[in-house]
Amino acid sequence: MKKTGSILILLLVSGMMLFAQSTQELRPGGVPVLGTLYEGSEIWYSIRAAETGFLIVETTGETDTYLEAYDDQRNLITENDDGGEGFNARVEVLVTAGRTYLFKLTGYSHYSTGPYRIWAALEPMSASMELRFGQERSDYISDGQRNWYSIRTTEAGYIVVETLGNEIDTYMYAYDYNHNLFMQNDDGGQWLNARIEFLAEANQTYYFVVRGFGGWSSGNYRILVNHEPIPIDTERNTVRERAVTVRLGEAIPVFFHTKNESRWYRYDATRDGTVFVVQTRGNMDTTLLLYDDRGNLIDEDYYSGDYPGNSLIHIRLNAGTYFIEVRTYSNGAGTTGRCTLHAETR
Repeated sequence: MKKTGSILILLLVSGMMLFAQSTQELRPGGVPVLGTLYEGSEIWYSIRAAETGFLIVETTGETDTYLEAYDDQRNLITENDDGGEGFNARVEVLVTAGRTYLFKLTGYSHYSTGPYRIWAALEPMSASMELRFGQERSDYISDGQRNWYSIRTTEAGYIVVETLGNEIDTYMYAYDYNHNLFMQNDDGGQWLNARIEFLAEANQTYYFVVRGFGGWSSGNYRILVNHEPIPIDTERNTVRERAVTVRLGEAIPVFFHTKNESRWYRYDATRDGTVFVVQTRGNMDTTLLLYDDRGNLIDEDYYSGDYPGNSLIHIRLNAGTYFIEVRTYSNGAGTTGRCTLHAETR
């Protein structure tokens, strides 16, 4: 056992040394690096961030390239195919000063081979403007500009950040206190405005970037942030046995306090042939499931409701008891937040 363990450690160390030797350093602002992609090859580059800001890595040339960005723990951050000119790849990553980031370059397919050039640029984070809850702020975006904002929370709760106005199509990115991108939105608000809603932790700073859609729009807009404390969960209808009876015609708040959480509701049809319509509304990507009183699934939906990801079930029911399960799409996938549930008969 000791000998086997020593061999495994040796192989691991050798693999790490080989990877380190095969990784090329790429300097932001330096001369583009020339290279050639062969069939099935992958080329790694490393960049150590001297400042906190946006790191842009891009290829140029005629070869169809693909880029993946990783942090120093080899966690995938983002990837891109044709974000640059033509078939070239381009990634943008918010990096933290002093950390090293890795970039894997491959051809889009095994047949994407040929010469390329790769370069990097670092755009330092400008001083972020602090937003205050309940207060609108007027601002302007010029071509290619990013406006930075920050929010400091004192208690956990639901944060809604949205742009307002009708002069510019805005796009918003949200970053946590470790500068990790966790949400982005284009037209979640009114008209072409961006809107982000998320469950925030207490005593943390969150960052937001607003830019014109496509990166090259300009115009005036307003930005507003609101905070709503997490309501006390008195119903705990996370299992069917605790299902809450739906109130027809009302907007029922549905809160997901933890990841992969379901919320259960009950409807009693009093006559055969009842046309029952139930749907979710809000900015969460939801799934609806409808069961009979024996627990048999009789209908489900995850895309038929209003944009951006609401669900809707329209069905004719016989007299009896039915159960509605509401959950976020893909059974949560790390999502918390809120929506509303609407039920009616026709």
